[in-house]
Amino acid sequence: MLSANVLNKMIQMLSNMAITRLLSKADYGLWSFVLNQYSYLNLLTGLGLLSGAFQFGTETRNKKEEFEYYRFCLRTGILIDTILVAGFFAASFFIDFSIDGAQPYLRVYAPILLLEYILNLLLTVLRCENRIPEYAKILNLNTAMIAMGTCLGAFFGVWGVIIGKYTAYVLSIVQVVIKTQAEAQRIKCAQKIKWPQTKALWHYSLFVGASAAMNSLLYLLDVSMIAELIGDPLEVATYKVATLIPTGLSFIPSSVIVAIMPNIVQNNQNAMWLRRNVKKTFFYMGLINFGICAVLYVFSPFIISIVSGEQYLSAVPAFRILVIEYFFNGTFKSLSTNILASLRCVNYGLFLSTVSAISDVALNLFFIQKYGMIGAAYATLGVVLIVSVIGFSYLMWKIYRGSGKNAKC
Repeated sequence: MLSANVLNKMIQMLSNMAITRLLSKADYGLWSFVLNQYSYLNLLTGLGLLSGAFQFGTETRNKKEEFEYYRFCLRTGILIDTILVAGFFAASFFIDFSIDGAQPYLRVYAPILLLEYILNLLLTVLRCENRIPEYAKILNLNTAMIAMGTCLGAFFGVWGVIIGKYTAYVLSIVQVVIKTQAEAQRIKCAQKIKWPQTKALWHYSLFVGASAAMNSLLYLLDVSMIAELIGDPLEVATYKVATLIPTGLSFIPSSVIVAIMPNIVQNNQNAMWLRRNVKKTFFYMGLINFGICAVLYVFSPFIISIVSGEQYLSAVPAFRILVIEYFFNGTFKSLSTNILASLRCVNYGLFLSTVSAISDVALNLFFIQKYGMIGAAYATLGVVLIVSVIGFSYLMWKIYRGSGKNAKC
């Protein structure tokens, strides 16, 4: 699973780099804005039910209730996303976007939300059922097809990139449906979950979903506020290039999280196990990330010119700040928030995310107006430092407090 997730994220990062060269700078700025606006919609997908499906599916593995949870999450999630897409489509006729020409692309791209949800829910079932080989193959196939489809489509502009993505998702869903025929039949025949189960599932899903959404706002707000306060697609493109590698490197902590999360969920009341393994995870993540960030910081001009071309060398200062931000994000913030979620500390996770979102807006308003595009990078670094200190400190207190009853918060 770890190798599959690493390969998946690396292909994504490399294909994004290729698109920066295949599209003109103006088109890449427009595409970045479209993808950024769609990402706001994606924050609400299923209202967090994908996280709930994984947590409750893992906890009830090989029990009757497991597929009852999947049935509820699949049907309810599709209904929620259908409403979201319809509302977004209608709203696009009345919203005056800061980048001209974005509306048609957004209206066509929005329905991909439904395809993503169906694919991710079925992949979650494979993870919970411990069918890792099938999960890995479909994940890698989906990423490879998206990379090929979007890169080939980029020769025809933004429309080509969108068509390439649709094609990749449809083919991937066909593959996962074939692989999960038995599970799909069990989902179809599963009974409705009872109200106490529904209540617990919604509590977990909404809190974790809200936390994840506000954590993701960090990068989305940067691009949106640059577009709003500066209004230049070239500045948007420059900042987006600065974020490509630091954001893409999130595959490192996310791969570790994907690999260890089932074990953490299953041992979330075993204090000794948590102390031993969580400490090791943070230590080795710190070593790996420090080495990567040191190389990226020193050779940043060379890296930017190779990856995106010399026309993007103005992105180097923001890139260096975001490399430092990644070290703290990839070593402390991401691991802390995800491990707390696996311990069902959803209330504290939502508190952290709220602090993150409020701080991000405030710091962006201050730094972008004062320093321009590079101010967004300063804001992101500031937010990550604040949340890393608070989240990591609370997690350490939680697992070392000595009570041994650290599964609930």
